[in-house]
This record gives sequence, structure tokens and C-alpha cells, in this order.
Amino acid sequence: AAQGVEFAILRIGYTGYTKGAFRADSAFARHLQNARAAGLDVGVYYFSQAVTVQEAAAEAAHVLRLLNGRQLELPVYFDWEPVFADDSRTKGNDSRLTECAAAFCGVIESGGYQAGIYLNRQQGYYRYDLSRLADYALWVADYNAYPDFYYRFDMWQYSANGQVDGFDIQVDQNLLFVPKNAAE
Repeated sequence: AAQGVEFAILRIGYTGYTKGAFRADSAFARHLQNARAAGLDVGVYYFSQAVTVQEAAAEAAHVLRLLNGRQLELPVYFDWEPVFADDSRTKGNDSRLTECAAAFCGVIESGGYQAGIYLNRQQGYYRYDLSRLADYALWVADYNAYPDFYYRFDMWQYSANGQVDGFDIQVDQNLLFVPKNAAE
């Protein structure tokens, strides 16, 4: 907060790319506690490797169990990224990506949270049918001088090389373009 950070999007968990096992992020509780202590608004993301609509819905149910009713100021994001390793079960298996994202987000919203989708420009233009996902927050990764994504989006990830006191690794840097509460 002393460096001007106003919010954090924390990884709550992930699905393994080889066997599809659902995992919790072991640092989530500590990161959440520290973010709250610093007065930051918090959202979360889940690194999905869903290959079916049913698996995406199960991932979202897993996230709801991990959240266990905790309050969030920002969305729960579906973060599906391709893994190109030879043993990746998702390699070349993204034809149902829109349906998976919608299923994940639907379960998250039924749990009382705002839902969103993390994507890059290529995914947004060629992998997702954004007309079917218009009700969800979009978080776009675009590491150029300014974002040039031609669709509405709520948050821009402009760097993966940020430095923040208290972390010995590089962190992603983001700008939030919409108020967390419509009344603001």
C-alpha cells in the first residue's frame, strides 16, 4: 500500500496440466491476510486447465469451497492458459473454451461472487466468443505501451516484471479501469 498498490488479485488454486488434479495455492491464506492487513481490495484467480464444461464447473465449485464465504471486493477470475508441454492434457484442446469459461463463471456467480475471465489478446480474438461472455469482467494481459484490445475490458495487466516490497519475485502489474462499486 505504501508503494501505491490499491488491490491484489491472488491465486487461490490451480488445476494440474497432466492429470487434472485440483490444487489449492498453499500461499493463498497468507497472501490474503497480508493484503487485508495492508488495506488492499482483493480478488482471486484460478488457473484452469479444464477440458470439459463439467470440469470447469467442478473447478469453480472447488474455488467456492476454498473461499469458504470470504468476502472479496473484486472478481473471481477464470484463468485458462495453454500449456505446451508434451504431457499437457490441454494441448490443442481449447475448442470449448467459451463454454468452459461460462460454466466456471456461472457457478462462481451462483455462489454470490462476481466472475471474470483473464485472457490475452489472441485468446480474446481467436479462442473466446466474447459476445457470449459480455456479462463477465475481462482482465486483459497486453504488455505493450497501451492496451489495444478492441473489446470492453475492466483490468489491464501491463507488465509481468513488477517489483513490490515484501516479494522476492517479480509480480504482475495491473490497472483497474472500473470502480469496484458502481456507487463510487
